Amino acid sequence: MALSNQLIFGQYIDRKSIIHELDPRTKLLIVMSFMITALFLASFVAYAVFTLIVVASIIVSKIPASYIVKGLKPVWLIIIATSIFHIFLTQGGEVLFRIGTVFIYEEGVIKAIAITVRIILLLIIATLLTLTTKLTDLTNAIESLLSPFKKIGVPTQEIAMMMTFTIRFIPILMQETEKIMKAQRARGVNFSSGNIFKRLLNFIPIIVPILMMAFQKAESASLAIEARGYRPGMRRTQLRRLALQSIDYKAMVVAGLFVIVLIILRM
Repeated sequence: MALSNQLIFGQYIDRKSIIHELDPRTKLLIVMSFMITALFLASFVAYAVFTLIVVASIIVSKIPASYIVKGLKPVWLIIIATSIFHIFLTQGGEVLFRIGTVFIYEEGVIKAIAITVRIILLLIIATLLTLTTKLTDLTNAIESLLSPFKKIGVPTQEIAMMMTFTIRFIPILMQETEKIMKAQRARGVNFSSGNIFKRLLNFIPIIVPILMMAFQKAESASLAIEARGYRPGMRRTQLRRLALQSIDYKAMVVAGLFVIVLIILRM
């Protein structure tokens, strides 16, 4: 299956759910608070509670869990590589087993599992945000949250647009990456055989073409928005103005309570 067909990050799925109805600023603040909290999780109970929160969010969003899990396939290689990195380089605790001159420690395995679970949960949360929020709303939310920094000269509108373009270009970059990989396969490169280290080495020749293509896409996008009259610093009008509702305040209170619980479990 093509990587571009597996990637769902940056796509929006319309559903009649509470999460879809939330103000994009509310969702962005909740996601950011959960992400920051997740970086400091330490105990098994904290990870279990955080996992339950993520699962509950998926259920409430009415987006099939299988669809979200499918979207993680393009990054499995990175997740596995990160886990292997921690297993082989982290020392501490008892020696579980030995591979030649390399020792695998208990602390390394525990840390690898924790890092893997954390990355997966963070990816699911970020993906859920884009699946339940339109990119235009996400842009407006970022710009609104950054608006206080305008007073000190921070280009909030440009930052918001840059972040949104990044999300929008991820599926496009994956499509182009798939084309480059097909060209490499035609030259005899096999991305699916061999051990994990050999597979990683096979990806090195496609890095430069991907970077060149990314710069070309960015330049084309810049010319396109200039042709449509966009000028940095000019006030931008909005089709739909953001306004917090009672459901947003309730959601922030519930999310805040969960964050407090996770912090307590961390102590």
